[in-house]
Amino acid sequence: MTQQFDDVVDQRLEVRRHEMAVALRWSGLLFLGYIAITLDVIYSGLFTRIDRYFAELERPTFSKSTEFILMRIDNLGLRGISATVLLIAAILIGRRFHSWRPLNLSVLSLLFLNLFVGAAKIYIGRCKAWQHTDPCLFT
Repeated sequence: MTQQFDDVVDQRLEVRRHEMAVALRWSGLLFLGYIAITLDVIYSGLFTRIDRYFAELERPTFSKSTEFILMRIDNLGLRGISATVLLIAAILIGRRFHSWRPLNLSVLSLLFLNLFVGAAKIYIGRCKAWQHTDPCLFT
């Protein structure tokens, strides 16, 4: 016995056009924000001054064991947790709509993200914070 699948997307043309217009407005706004932040960083604007302020703060020194634990906690904020959440969400969405597409897209996007981030880090020679180089961008 097959179950009838209800389409969850409203297919009316006026609804789809409205959704597309809203999506284009949001995309344009986010793109302008990206450009503004990029230009601010390139020309040493407000974000650079804020970053410099935090970089020059006096930092506490920790024992080796405490530093090891803190670095493990810090590494949790990397792609490990976000990738796990993404994959769980993709599995749930895929099960809901009986499709492999969300999981395929998630896995491919994570692979390409890690590939490009890793290649960029190798290309620019970015160091790790524990190497204590100034400004810890090129080594």
